[in-house]
Amino acid sequence: MGQNNPKRGLAARVGVKVVSFLFDFIAVVGGLKELVAPEEGVVNDPIYGFSSHSQFHFAVAAGYFAWAAAVTLMYRGSKVSLAHHVACCLVYLLTLRPFLHHIGNLFLLFQASTLLIDLSSCAKVMGLSNHHIVNLRVAHTITFFVVRLGVGLPMSYGWVLEMLSQLESGTAHSFVTVVFMIAVNVLINFLNIYWSIGMVAGLGAKSPCSTSTNPAPKQFFDIGKSISFGEREEPHKRPAVKRPKGAMAKMLAHFDQFILVNVFLFSALIGVLGIMAGVDHFLVEQLGFSVPSAGTQIVFSIAVLATVYGLFNFAEKFGAKVFDEATPAARSYLKAGVPADAPPMYTRIRGEWYDLAHFDHPGGPVALALCLGRDGTALFESHHYLIDHTRLMSILNKFKVPAVIAKDLKTMDPRDDGAHYDWDAFDKDPLTVDIKEMVLEHFRPEAERRGISIRQATKATPQRWFMIISMMAAFFLSLPAFVSGSWWALFATPTLAWVVIANYWHDGLHFSLSTDWRVNATLPYLFPWLSSPWLWYHQHVIGHHCYTNVAHKDPDLAHAPQLMREHNSIKWRPAHETQESWQRVLLIWSVAVGAGMQILSDVRANTKGTYNNVVPYKSMETARFYAHFVGRVFYFCSLFVWPWFALPLWKAPIFAFFPITLFSWWFMLNSQINHLTEDCAHAEDNRFFRHQIITAQDFGTQSAWCFWFSGGLNMQIEHHMFPCINHCHLPALQKKVMALCKKHDVKYDHVSGYKEAFVKHVEHTTAMGIRPFSEGHEH
Repeated sequence: MGQNNPKRGLAARVGVKVVSFLFDFIAVVGGLKELVAPEEGVVNDPIYGFSSHSQFHFAVAAGYFAWAAAVTLMYRGSKVSLAHHVACCLVYLLTLRPFLHHIGNLFLLFQASTLLIDLSSCAKVMGLSNHHIVNLRVAHTITFFVVRLGVGLPMSYGWVLEMLSQLESGTAHSFVTVVFMIAVNVLINFLNIYWSIGMVAGLGAKSPCSTSTNPAPKQFFDIGKSISFGEREEPHKRPAVKRPKGAMAKMLAHFDQFILVNVFLFSALIGVLGIMAGVDHFLVEQLGFSVPSAGTQIVFSIAVLATVYGLFNFAEKFGAKVFDEATPAARSYLKAGVPADAPPMYTRIRGEWYDLAHFDHPGGPVALALCLGRDGTALFESHHYLIDHTRLMSILNKFKVPAVIAKDLKTMDPRDDGAHYDWDAFDKDPLTVDIKEMVLEHFRPEAERRGISIRQATKATPQRWFMIISMMAAFFLSLPAFVSGSWWALFATPTLAWVVIANYWHDGLHFSLSTDWRVNATLPYLFPWLSSPWLWYHQHVIGHHCYTNVAHKDPDLAHAPQLMREHNSIKWRPAHETQESWQRVLLIWSVAVGAGMQILSDVRANTKGTYNNVVPYKSMETARFYAHFVGRVFYFCSLFVWPWFALPLWKAPIFAFFPITLFSWWFMLNSQINHLTEDCAHAEDNRFFRHQIITAQDFGTQSAWCFWFSGGLNMQIEHHMFPCINHCHLPALQKKVMALCKKHDVKYDHVSGYKEAFVKHVEHTTAMGIRPFSEGHEH
């Protein structure tokens, strides 16, 4: 489906409205029931009486408003709308204890009007008749006045008087919590009055909780857009509104401005009160501390707000320098365009130099940054097989560097000449033609069924996202037991960490999680325990995937050449004679991640300017380097330091070193058996697809366990052919690739599962440990 098709992002927008509608329905039914027929505990004590039904509805409400706040950030909603959602989330969290259910259920009842407006929005997005939409909006207006003003104002007034009486008599459970509740109640009712005036008077281009139409909103990383699950092709446009003229118009305009300014100020006050209430609740009710003084709580709350504000402004000012892989050269992807004086961003593709600094790449700027100063042909070809090659080159030629400049340009490493592959032969290869046709035919029906583009259809499906989030939740749920020293968590937590990284982290750094590059670029930083994402781009995406098992180009052939020799390009040493011993294998596999990739490879790359002496590595700018260093320190402390402060001395070393060792075993098991076998290690072909096929090995392609535990790495051939296709699609592609290999007489290596694959890897390791040119071993 084309970029300008109005249905793009339709599912995401409808999904947001459906979730809102479901919550509205639950809230209205639950709130109405508890207000009309409260449980016995609430009848006996309207302020602090317990209600199990209300507990359920408030828990759902707290989760919903947290989700709504996240969606507001994703879709660039207004700041007041964000403040509204955060305040409501805090209200429902605090009403879970000590059961201020009366006012909580009143807030739930307010959702009756929102339910109708969400229905109206769904009807509009789904293209229903204007007649139905108008009727729903009329019903919304009537319901708004009845529920929020007719019922809400009197009940709020009575509840505020009750709370003031509690404060005056000293029987309130917490001064700051009650004051916070009163402040939120006042704010919500004030906004209800304001919105009602807008409905009556036609006030309107923008209410405090409307979608922002600011053409250049501030962004934390100065990249012009926020993360989004489905984007608007056109800026949001509010319908034309007839406005009053003359004195009435001026009065309403002044009133509108007054509300906007004071809502911000009042929201800040509520933020202070919310932090105070949260601290009071946590310290007093959860930890049993004495109540801190009001002055202490105010100072603490203001300090927290100031810190958060400072961090956000710091991120806005310096984010582009820290996250510079996302903002190469131009440092800007705003609609206003790249500055004319942006530094050039040279890359060479098929022997020609291109300046991509002014190219608004659909795949995002990170992918462009990987090509900077390199021969990017292999990267370019391996990620653009869904688009006609002639069309691709016609787009690329717009950015071709003039010959007078190109003659003096060089890659960072003279060895990076792009000469390994014959791209003309690749284009003419019947296998290439069939593979590209097969991929398009495979994803086109799915794209049409879901109403999305073919490119979107290649990314993670909703079912895959559910699995990813579930695995993340399982990992984080295991952390309390892990940090408390539970023995089962010693095994479960690092195993879950591996499964999470294998099933999402790896895909994200291959740009295959989402069509939104921000999702792919930022989510891997949540789980950086395998490698720094920026280092992984160099090792895995630029080096290994482009030049699999190619001597002096694939960095994975030379991680520990002093101890292990897996390729003829590695000079034989006497130490290699016993490299197949279980002691040697266990040593290498144990330190590969924790000491190797995370520390030694990182230090070497940043000091020598190359990754494992084969992949040119661009030096980081100062701000980026400092941020990277802080990240490495955090990694080191989160693995090796904390146990010495939290666990007994005899137990600390076990929890400091065994988890990353176990994690490293899982990584090595799922990575070494895919390429380092007798059949794959030294295979090569100058046609890209053929080379990727013959240098990889599949295992357990019919096993759900192999697929899940390896994160799809068991289908290594398909992954190397289609790195930017999410691995959830590989099982369906695997059979088709195998059939094409048989058709074109290309060797397709696959084994039954982990055991057979491991045996073949050990056999190769044993053979490579024998001294070359010894009797019977001329290699």
